[in-house]
Formats: sequence, C-alpha cells, structure tokens
Amino acid sequence: MDAALLNRIKATLEKHSPEQIKYDCPKCEDRGYIFKIQDGYEVAVPCECLEKKQSVEKMARSGLTEAFKQRTFKTFIVNNEWQLEAKAKAMDYSKNFKETKASLMLSGQPGSGKTHIGVATMLRLIENNTGCVYREYISMLTDLKQTSMDEEEYIRSLEKYINPPVLFLDDFLKGEPTIADRKHVYKIINTRYLKSMPMIISTEKSVKEILNWDEAIGSRIIEMCQGNVIEFPRGLENNYRLRGVI
Repeated sequence: MDAALLNRIKATLEKHSPEQIKYDCPKCEDRGYIFKIQDGYEVAVPCECLEKKQSVEKMARSGLTEAFKQRTFKTFIVNNEWQLEAKAKAMDYSKNFKETKASLMLSGQPGSGKTHIGVATMLRLIENNTGCVYREYISMLTDLKQTSMDEEEYIRSLEKYINPPVLFLDDFLKGEPTIADRKHVYKIINTRYLKSMPMIISTEKSVKEILNWDEAIGSRIIEMCQGNVIEFPRGLENNYRLRGVI
C-alpha cells in the first residue's frame, strides 16, 4: 500500500473519530481530584486547580460589582504616609487572617479610601479561598425593616448577613441610626460574635462614637477585631473625591 493511500485512510479515520475532549485541567480532567495509591489503597487527593475554582465561585457570590472588583491593593494609590500605613495594616491582616480569624474595622473621613481598602482586603481573602460577601449597611437595614413583619421572610433576610464566612458591611451606621435600628444591627453583630464569624466594617464613626451609640454592639465589634482597627485622619483635605476642588 502506497504512502498516499495510507494518508487518505488516516485522514478519513481522524475525520470520523470522536472529538477529543479538552479539559481546563488535563491533570484531573476537571474532576477537582486526582487518584493516588497510598498504603495499597486508591485515595482521592484534591488537585491544585480545585482551590482556584473555588475562589472563582466565591468571587461570583461576593456581591461585588465589576467596578468594585478593580479596587485591589495594587490600584490603591498611596500619596502620603497614613495611606501607606493603612494599606500595610490591611495587607498584614489579610495575610494573617487564616490564623487569627479576626475582624477588621476601617474608620474615618468620607472619601479617604476606606471602601477601597476594605474591598481590596476582601478580594485578597477570596484569592485565599475564604468566602466573603459585600453588603451596604443602609441596604441591609432597608431589607430587614421591609421583612420584619413576616417572621419567615425576616429570618431569610437575616441569614443573608449571618451566614457568609466573612461579611463586609460598608458605611456602618451611615446617616442617623435610630433606636429601632439597634435591634436589627444587634442580631447581626451578636450572632456573628457568638459564632466567631469575622466581619470587615467601614464606617465614618469613630470607635468612641460607636460605643456611645451602643456599647454592647461596639464592644463586640472591638473584641472581634483583636486590634485590627485602622483609623483614617479626618478633614476635607483627606477626602480624595474632592481633590482639585478644595
């Protein structure tokens, strides 16, 4: 049989053979686990791709918009010493998180970068395969108040803020918090406190102001933070949104 005929037969067979499956991870064929023989038994071992997949899934459930996902430590512009110190403290916090399981509070002037640092910290935790959810404080309160008259709906709403491994609560105590707000806030904070479930909190309030508003809530937050409180300086000159205006 000549070479030309052999090539035609080969091409025909390849054309009609089943298409080869392409895997994102050829090592485990996208199963997330590989099988090895240990002590004479076949055991399943997590593949190195599994943690990356889980991080991607956690990012999808984080509640962050695409714009917020760009607020990384890398994109946080440092113009002065206090910004450098805040960034360094947040990076140390995220680095040590798996050992400490502490909370983080970012307190200070509007526009000083609290939310950016908080989101950057949250993204770093997600990269390290820790589930995080972002929620705005005002939206949370609105949700809880709207469902408070229906016990089942209220419990479902509470679970959105109680269950995430890490909850980032942005703009905590924004506006004029009322006495009625306390019962909702206390349920979230106290439940997470009792379950040792960390939080990232950004707020315009100082530690003293939070304690004066409600000592039970404030003292729980401070204890959960284990010293991880970053205070941004006050003053309009530290509001980056107003740069070039004042």
